[in-house]
This record gives sequence, C-alpha cells and structure tokens, in this order.
Amino acid sequence: MKAKTPLLNKRNIKAGKLADLIPEFYDLKNVVENNHWHNHENVFDHSLSVLENLEKMINKIKMRRKNLLKIAALFHDIAKKETIVIQNDFTICPKHEDVGAAKVRGILKRFDLGLNEIEFVASIVKSHGLIHAILTPGKNNFAKEIARLRKKKIYRELILLSYADTIGSYLKKTKPAEFKYRIDFYKQEVKNF
Repeated sequence: MKAKTPLLNKRNIKAGKLADLIPEFYDLKNVVENNHWHNHENVFDHSLSVLENLEKMINKIKMRRKNLLKIAALFHDIAKKETIVIQNDFTICPKHEDVGAAKVRGILKRFDLGLNEIEFVASIVKSHGLIHAILTPGKNNFAKEIARLRKKKIYRELILLSYADTIGSYLKKTKPAEFKYRIDFYKQEVKNF
C-alpha cells in the first residue's frame, strides 16, 4: 500500500514520523554545506526552511499544483549526499539536480502519486538550478536565457522555488548586492503571474 502524500509535511518530518518511509531525506542531516549560499548548514534543515518559505509565498498565489511544488521544494536537494565535494571547507554539489531528479522518482513511487505527478516533481528538481545559474551577475545571455526558460511549463514553479531557496540562503550576508538583485527579480516575476 502506498503512503498518502499529505504525510509529507514539515511537522511529520521534524517529528521523525517518516524516517522509515523516506530515510534518504533524514540522511541529509549529515550533509553539511559551506559556501556563499550555506554557512555550515545541513541540507535537511535547509530543505525544511525552503519549504517553509515557499508555503508562506504560495498561500497568496492562485495556482493548480501547489502540493506538488511543495513536494519538489522538500526534495529539491535530495542528491546532495551523493554529489557533495569538499575543498578546503568549501562545498559544491555538481549535478545534484540531475541525480536528484532520478532519485526523487524512486522515492515518490512510495506515495499515492501518478506517473505524471512524479514526472512534474522530477522536472522541477532537475531544473531548479537553472534560474540560479541565469541570475548569476554578469551573465551575458540573460535576456535570451530567461525568455527561453519562460516558455517552460514549470516556469512559475521554478521561480517560486528559487525565490524560497534564495530567501533562506546565506547569500544575504556573503553577497548582499547579488541577494538583492535576485530577490528583486523574483518579486517582479511573481507580480506578473
């Protein structure tokens, strides 16, 4: 019997009620990142923080697949355990989006989701780094890349997830001008929804 997706909430996860069902998520407590975005922060806490930020935002926005977006937010960094590289106390997680998309497909088969819903979540997990990469200051093809991304069916979801991810980042302290640039962009995009 498959688990019900409403179980996938912050309260149940923090209480440890899903440790047997999604042990991969609880493993993220031991994956600690340190870079411009994270200050010795474990991925478990970061993911819950992103979910919390997202929930505050999407309550005000009319959209169809809010629950699937919440699931994507929860699992957006699920593959950082497999991809983390530590260099002089500085961490990176190359290709965690691609690895995460494959991993989340397997995890979500344990829940009462259809194949289209699983693929929707996996596509968000796979693409969630695109906005971050495009918004890197000094990007030459910004207008062209953002126009191409706006054509994706999941563009709204990517904006909201990236916005929630940025709000909870350490970027505000390490690179305040970049933080402001990103937040201003997200606010403008959300206004256009």
